[in-house]
Amino acid sequence: MSSQLLASKVVVIEEEPRVRSLPSIPTAVVGAVGVTERGPVGTPTLVTSFEEFSQIFGGHAPNADLALAAQGFFTNGGSLLWVVRTVHYADIADAASKTSARAGFVLRDHAATPADTLAVEAKWDGTYAHRVRVIIAPATSGADGEFNLAVEEDGVVREVFANLSMDPTRARYAPGVVNDPRTGSNLVALSDAESPTPGPDDSAPELGTFGPLTGGDDGLAGLTDADFIGSPVSQTGLRALDTVQDLSLLIVPGRATAAVHNAMISYCEVVRGKGCFAIFDPPANADAAGIVTYVESTAALLGASEHAAMYWPRVRVLNPSRSVFGSAAEIVVPPSGHIAGVYARTDGSEPGGVYKPPAGIGRGQLLGVLGFETDEVLDEAKRDLVFPKRINPLTVFPGAPRHIDGARTLKGDGNFPTVAERRGVIFIEQSLKRGLLFAKHQNNTEALRSTVRRTIQAFLLTQMQNGAFRSQDPEQAFFVDVSDALNTPTVIFAGKLIARIGLATNKPAEFIVLKVSQDTRALEAELAGA
Repeated sequence: MSSQLLASKVVVIEEEPRVRSLPSIPTAVVGAVGVTERGPVGTPTLVTSFEEFSQIFGGHAPNADLALAAQGFFTNGGSLLWVVRTVHYADIADAASKTSARAGFVLRDHAATPADTLAVEAKWDGTYAHRVRVIIAPATSGADGEFNLAVEEDGVVREVFANLSMDPTRARYAPGVVNDPRTGSNLVALSDAESPTPGPDDSAPELGTFGPLTGGDDGLAGLTDADFIGSPVSQTGLRALDTVQDLSLLIVPGRATAAVHNAMISYCEVVRGKGCFAIFDPPANADAAGIVTYVESTAALLGASEHAAMYWPRVRVLNPSRSVFGSAAEIVVPPSGHIAGVYARTDGSEPGGVYKPPAGIGRGQLLGVLGFETDEVLDEAKRDLVFPKRINPLTVFPGAPRHIDGARTLKGDGNFPTVAERRGVIFIEQSLKRGLLFAKHQNNTEALRSTVRRTIQAFLLTQMQNGAFRSQDPEQAFFVDVSDALNTPTVIFAGKLIARIGLATNKPAEFIVLKVSQDTRALEAELAGA
């Protein structure tokens, strides 16, 4: 518009808002790194149900704790799980050095002297494909040169693709149909071996049942902590999750080692800029004294971070596959998947759920858990050993469900030493970080600083109403300082705008103290009357 008002007119000018609304970020987006039966290697893949997990990453398999954790996660209320399958790498900095391999074979055509026509390869690396066969049958359409292809696993036909052709110009070209990322096979992939036999009729594969596929490798021989920790160069292991923007929780089911646990802390605090929280499994077969030794000295975790929590012991669940885990009715599994599900369930239970401790017989109930690896956790004297070391017991009391009986992070002398406090502050910090992007590269004026202050205050008022703080009085719940005392000319000339925020976070009632005495009120009244 012109800078001058000349002829008489009505002018409309839209002003920038003095208070910006801030979007809330998700709080229960879980990243999980581990061993699976199949699926993409080193590629973060989002699954929203255990059925979807099984479709992509397969079912239960020996040494595949991630499937057990995923089942526990979804059973307990989780809904967003980013899965990274890891294998052994000859060089962790080189993703191409993975030692896993795909199985496969080549089908031959109808020619008098048969030639290779269609290469069948497992969709993913692994020995799962050694149970897969391919059936070539006459086409349902009856058309010349067309055929049906069925994929059989464990003797059961899982997929059927009808009326395929070896002619790349046709809509039902076999590799195009079977390899389609949305509607194609979850078990195999095809490639044209380019048979020299002329015409698509004779170059179609011969009829019959073929397989199983051979040559697959799970890539588990020589598996080390480094394969789980990964490398930023190759984006393997934990570093495969770098591209997941809203990641807020981290688990590595079944790999309870000092190196992995300390790498998880580093990932949450350094790589993710303190925007992520790690849930730790205990080592296998750890008794009360053993888990204390592990946390205090073996892994040196006590006091290491507010961005991680340790739980003990491992849990017993119903055996999901007797063909894999034997005839026992129950098996022992790492608890991190179940606990991440409890976090997610608590977060989604009400507005401000992230501010509620995911613990206790109500919110902390462990669904699908039948017992614990050791009954020591049922002994109060043993819990008295672990809880002061900031290890959260998983236990059960008479008349109560199996549940999480603690909500402490590994660091007790920091700003926000409990799970709900730290995760609530992560949510506030990340929401503000994202929501205040509008202020970047604006002129650092008093008006801009006022807008920033009001925007933060408005957001924190909403969080206060959602139960984030100890008080419902804004004066007692939080403060926001974007004053000139902080934003001196030196600060402004350095290109900075500083806002200081104080949060009066809630503290959980870890101990209930009941004081019982004789009721002497009647006697005291009589003496007073006398």
